[in-house]
Amino acid sequence: MRELPKDIDADVVIEISHLLDDSPLFVPVRVHELAARVRQKVKTGLPDLSIEELIVEMASVRRLAMAFDLPGSENVVQIPVRHPRP
Repeated sequence: MRELPKDIDADVVIEISHLLDDSPLFVPVRVHELAARVRQKVKTGLPDLSIEELIVEMASVRRLAMAFDLPGSENVVQIPVRHPRP
């Protein structure tokens, strides 16, 4: 995992780690839902985008499947579009 910038709250990283460790291995991590749970448990000034990016990064390191199921039509975490090669 990369070195965290100074504006990242260590309590958020610790809470994400606990929640990921407690999640079942065969169920996808619901990124938006997990970010909402982190925000409920930890008081932080981090925007949702930063929390979700940390979740994605930390879940990737653990090789956990992820689901990007957001309520409404606005994506908080942008999923890159894969274009087929010509």
